[in-house]
Amino acid sequence: MTELYRIRPADVWVQARDDYLSGLSAETVCRRHDLGLSAFRRRARRYGWRRSDQVDPPPGELNLALYDDLTPEEQIATARLRFLEALEVGKATEARRWRRLWIELCDARNAIDAEFMAGMTPQEMAASLAEDAGTDESEDEARLLGAPRLTGPETLELCTKVHSKKLPSPGPA
Repeated sequence: MTELYRIRPADVWVQARDDYLSGLSAETVCRRHDLGLSAFRRRARRYGWRRSDQVDPPPGELNLALYDDLTPEEQIATARLRFLEALEVGKATEARRWRRLWIELCDARNAIDAEFMAGMTPQEMAASLAEDAGTDESEDEARLLGAPRLTGPETLELCTKVHSKKLPSPGPA
């Protein structure tokens, strides 16, 4: 027998509301929390969760402090994930916008890296990259997954290859 109604506890609805108001689409929120889209829309209308129901702060009073802890790498990863999410649901225009943002963030990061490493010798670049890798959690994850750890000139060569590549331009907008 199939379940006719999916009754979800209040904490699921609270999390769904928070996800929706943080910027996720209604379809994504419903898929993430296993909610019906019409039930979500009905509840959002009834309790004032819709973005159109939200009060816009006066100009100049935006509180962007909640984004202070986002690193450029997290911003790039978020833009990439949103791009993939839009592709998955077939929203080509939205996917194109997220891809453009993703590329712009990558270009900005590469420009900062190039500026930072402009006067460095290859040995200094390798030392700087090794120092950064020591604090990065991805190195620990790579070791857990069994990926080989690069040291010495291979690291510098890999870095040069990665940072010298340009992402393809998104084409005319």
